[in-house]
Amino acid sequence: MSVDAGAWLPRFACPECGTVFDAGDSACLACGGCGREYRRQDGVWRFLTPARAAQLDAFVRQYRIVREREGRRQTSPEYYRQLPAVPARDPYAGDWRIRRETYAHLLRRVLAPGQPSSRVLDLGAGSGWLAHRLSSLGHRVVAVDALDDEADGLGAVRHYPTAIVAVHADFDALPFAPAQFDLVVFNGSLHYAPDAGATLARARTMLDAGGTLVVMDSPMFRADRDGAAMVARGPLESPGRGYLTFDGLQASASALHMEPEFVPSRGSLAWRTRRRLARLRLGRAPAAFGLWVAR
Repeated sequence: MSVDAGAWLPRFACPECGTVFDAGDSACLACGGCGREYRRQDGVWRFLTPARAAQLDAFVRQYRIVREREGRRQTSPEYYRQLPAVPARDPYAGDWRIRRETYAHLLRRVLAPGQPSSRVLDLGAGSGWLAHRLSSLGHRVVAVDALDDEADGLGAVRHYPTAIVAVHADFDALPFAPAQFDLVVFNGSLHYAPDAGATLARARTMLDAGGTLVVMDSPMFRADRDGAAMVARGPLESPGRGYLTFDGLQASASALHMEPEFVPSRGSLAWRTRRRLARLRLGRAPAAFGLWVAR
């Protein structure tokens, strides 16, 4: 079972008042600033306060329903351990091919073999598949998500043999002291943020000097109208816009004095063909997926 006992731990901070404390060997942390308590239960650090849980409740409940309806919530340990690889017969094999391609971009462009191990913050980690892959390569990984259930949420980290620090929290109220990560990755998640620019700015404070921000596999568009048209037909009401634009990401990088680049993930020929046909049918540009990197 994957637990963080005996493994590297980040320096935690109260997500409400910012007071920094050292976890040490304790499974219960008391904030000296505001008196709140945070516990480690079932292998997951619990930093999602009741007030923030209430704010996210409608979205989380709807997200689970949609994922259940689409058949994306799994219970097999072997399924999780193989991600981002899935059988060819998997109904979402095309989507996972994109995830594999983007993951390969991450390894080539950011975490190339031979480099020292990195301290990675995986935001919107879901089942923790990326955290598992990176920790198996020797990186020290913290996986953060607002979903903690065992199917499709942080509870799935119990399936992995590697050490992952799982943290139940809102990525707009991160429970960490600043400047202690080499890489912050938004793992198919930044488009859910109510204000993506502000969320990126907060994530930037988590980076040590010379650190890197990454956005993986959020739907990206050149024009707002195409993103809005996609969201209007979608099954999920996001607390954010539900998509990102390249201009918006460029503006965020400029404000943070970082240089961005985008590496697209193109998928199979059949996948690209279906998307071209969908463009004609829907009358909008399809979303781009891939790896956005800012240094």
